[in-house]
Amino acid sequence: MSRRFRGLREEPNKSYDAVVIGAGVGGLICANLLARSGLKVLLIEQHFMVGGYCSAFRRKGYTFDAATHFYPLLGNPSTITGSLLAELGVTTQWIKMDPVDCFYFPDGTRFPVPADFDSYLQRLKNEFPDESENIDRFFALVRKAYLIGLIEYFRNVTSNRIAPYRDLTIRDVLDDYFRNEKLKLLLTGDIGHWGSPPSRTSFVFDSMLRLSHFLGNYYPRGGSQVFVDELAQRFEEAGGHILMSSMVQRILVRNRTAWGVEVETGTLRNKNIRQITAGTIVSNADLCHTLERLVGAELLDPDYLARIRRLRPSHPCFLVHFGLKGIALSELRKAEGYHWSSWNAENVATDAFKVFLPTAYDPALAPPGGQIVIIQKLTNIDYDAVTDWHFHKKSVEDYILRSLERCLPGFSNHIVVQLSASAQTSYRYTLNQHGAMLGWQMAPDQLGELRPGLTGPVKRLYFVGHWTQPGGGITPVMVSAMRVARLITGTQNYRSVLPAKALEMPNTVEATQQ
Repeated sequence: MSRRFRGLREEPNKSYDAVVIGAGVGGLICANLLARSGLKVLLIEQHFMVGGYCSAFRRKGYTFDAATHFYPLLGNPSTITGSLLAELGVTTQWIKMDPVDCFYFPDGTRFPVPADFDSYLQRLKNEFPDESENIDRFFALVRKAYLIGLIEYFRNVTSNRIAPYRDLTIRDVLDDYFRNEKLKLLLTGDIGHWGSPPSRTSFVFDSMLRLSHFLGNYYPRGGSQVFVDELAQRFEEAGGHILMSSMVQRILVRNRTAWGVEVETGTLRNKNIRQITAGTIVSNADLCHTLERLVGAELLDPDYLARIRRLRPSHPCFLVHFGLKGIALSELRKAEGYHWSSWNAENVATDAFKVFLPTAYDPALAPPGGQIVIIQKLTNIDYDAVTDWHFHKKSVEDYILRSLERCLPGFSNHIVVQLSASAQTSYRYTLNQHGAMLGWQMAPDQLGELRPGLTGPVKRLYFVGHWTQPGGGITPVMVSAMRVARLITGTQNYRSVLPAKALEMPNTVEATQQ
């Protein structure tokens, strides 16, 4: 898999205006914005690929997304993130996903979610006629929470309008509005996107994701690596430097001010430690790792660290990647989507998994006649207590294969490539605490001012990514990067407010609110 950016082939400079640690999407976006503002920027990545969870890998001619598989809003230029990518000159082609998702229930029935909101709402009412009025009331509230959440969390404009909704979970609201258990499961069916159960997921944040699907849910042509590699390319074109396969060992602090980094770099056989000075440090890395290992717990207020340590991470996501031969896409699409073996959405980490088919959107990801299936399954594990990761992986793989054989008899006979990634795998490649899927849970008590802020506990240190405000997911991560770039440069040139069309939703949602 050839990449579109060069990466530093010589030693980095001794000094930069800014150093960004971690080339996930948050780090890539922030580095791009800083470089475009005229700053000399060094982006340091421990892996030999950029992208973090948004990267990809290739085996036997099959291209697999490492983790992230859908990108809300990015292909819609009227949204905050879509317009940002256009400003950065990103030309990645985005394929709209329709249906948005599909849900399979314990009773054997299924419910596809069309990309058109009016069609979705009508389908819900046809399926659950006794709940028709409640469906209208629910989506009127979702619409209101969506708009308030955008202003509160993305524009960072605090108001009392969020007060009635701030502490609600999606479980609270569904239990209040509906009695039909199947409908409640359907309306929490994609809770796996949040990496936590509905009782630990903010209703406001869930509303924002729920409605963003209908502004466009996209898959990047060529897979996730094409997108992040282009972000790296645009950064280099703006004058930025990318230091790959290099590990930051320390953020250098003097008089409670960050002034540089100590980084291990060089070839595999000839590693060396270098000090690089910088006016600003931005960490896109795991927050606990940044504070305890890179800054050093001894330099920080114990109460501040204790508050961070009390935060709850989201569940890790177990992935199995299959490269298949001799099976039709039409057959695989019969199983595409979320599968539930429980009527209780709280069991998302034990009784649900998702089937994703990248070749449904881009057949070129597989050899001729081949198909790709990626299974995503949250796991509820005590990471530190797992002593046999091989056994853990084997048990989850066996569960997934048994489940797939029930949906698609003979599935195993078509496997050419099979690879799996556990929480340990996620940690190894990203250093995310316990392999967490989306940083801290997006629970009401871990959002807004209750979530770690963008500015660090020492001067000139900033945080971007899913461990900081506003939260996890592609759009919140990109928003964190935009806000940090503004804080550093003092500029308002890039989308300090949402474009008007980003607030527009289908007419039926408007009607239910009026």
